[in-house]
Amino acid sequence: MLGAPEDGTVIPSFGGHVAAYIWGTQERNVLRCLSRTRLCYALVTWRGRLAQEHLELINGSGLSHLPRIMFRRFDRPLISAFVERWQPDTNTFHMPFREITIMLHDVYHILRLRIDGSMVSTSPSTDVIRDACSITMDMTVEELNEKCGTKTVWQGSGVLTERIMGLTLEAQRPYGVHYDAYMWLVLGGCLFLDKSGNRTHPSFLNELVVHDLPINEYSWGSAALAYLYRQLGTTSRKDVDLIAGCLTLLQAWIYEYFPCFRPQQGTLTRELSIPRASAWDEGSGCPNKSMERLLAFRARLDQLTDNEVNWLPYGVDPARRVPATLFIGYIQYCSIIEPYMPDQVVRQLGFVQDIPRTIIRPQKAKRPTNLKMYRVDFPTEMISVMWTRFVPGSSFSVVLGALTRLGGGAPTVAPGYMQWLYRFSHTRLSPGGSSDGSSRLPERTNTDYVSRSLEIHRTSLDEYPSMSRETRAMTKQLIADWKAMMGL
Repeated sequence: MLGAPEDGTVIPSFGGHVAAYIWGTQERNVLRCLSRTRLCYALVTWRGRLAQEHLELINGSGLSHLPRIMFRRFDRPLISAFVERWQPDTNTFHMPFREITIMLHDVYHILRLRIDGSMVSTSPSTDVIRDACSITMDMTVEELNEKCGTKTVWQGSGVLTERIMGLTLEAQRPYGVHYDAYMWLVLGGCLFLDKSGNRTHPSFLNELVVHDLPINEYSWGSAALAYLYRQLGTTSRKDVDLIAGCLTLLQAWIYEYFPCFRPQQGTLTRELSIPRASAWDEGSGCPNKSMERLLAFRARLDQLTDNEVNWLPYGVDPARRVPATLFIGYIQYCSIIEPYMPDQVVRQLGFVQDIPRTIIRPQKAKRPTNLKMYRVDFPTEMISVMWTRFVPGSSFSVVLGALTRLGGGAPTVAPGYMQWLYRFSHTRLSPGGSSDGSSRLPERTNTDYVSRSLEIHRTSLDEYPSMSRETRAMTKQLIADWKAMMGL
């Protein structure tokens, strides 16, 4: 049952809209969606002035492309309609045809971010962050502690973004400082947007300045997904009117899976080596933010069927290209820990959906309608067990490799790993996890899903006669690719 309470009570009907149960009789307005368009433009401009040797270092971070692919504007009613269907217990959108969610392979394809590697899991002390901020901005501790409104220069929601730019990228400083400041602003302005709008928190400096690990070895993709999961959870409360996080990821994901919500001139691409976010044109005009559009999107979602979903937007076997997507457990960004459960949505992997295992539950959770009381605590000791005790080296990629290997011999793991695997990982998606000792996977339905994808692309050609010539040619080529892939 969609959003059903655990005590078995019946959900009352408010105009037929299931999501309204969480807010009582209060009508929910269109959300405000935070973007950092000016910052992204400034970062792209600054990067364009770099010498070749400096450009190579920036590009090696794996993050330098982000300001260029962030959407300039967001469809606020569309995002609002999807947020209303978010279930924070499962981190999935509850639809009439069951569940669907943003997965690790979506992050990889849409943003082209690394989703294996080391977790961004450290919550540094105040002194460490203050000192790193002092070095990067060339300010004394006393200057940082000066009052700026109700907070100091660097505390609260962070440092004013314009101040960071002025003291680093726009100043004559060593290139190492420019590099750290650029990455600081990219992370705060693209992936981990908070609700301040004009500030950037200095916590990112922990990975940039304090730790010795290169920035390109972190799993920024899983960190961004954990952060967006938490933002969706808090925004699902009735008294929230603003959503933060990487909304480019959310809106591009909607376009990938739900063709009926794509902009009429939305572009498609066959080339998976580029971030899919850059393949979508969110429109030259600003979408109407009216309540009428939100009501229309609600009604459309209420009537949506699984036949209208493009279940496999990146090809017939997403886990083959991005095996990390089969990982089951916790993903983390600093103090934010969120469960990641692909067994809830195996149709997005080309499998038949069976009954998933019991969801990963927090130790303690307060999710009332009032945002101020929202708090979720997951067992941090299990995070430690997953990344250090059972798998040598504490590398995210090693864990994922152990969990998702579908053939070719057993992975080498530390003693006790299999006991953990049997207990906590999904037996149908992980090798050796079934009760009979086999590695049987759920039935594949690629032929069915590909047929639907073909039909969706054919329908788009008929429904959008004003589609640009380039997009129409790309759509036809996509149909040909799908047919060739299936031997049709």
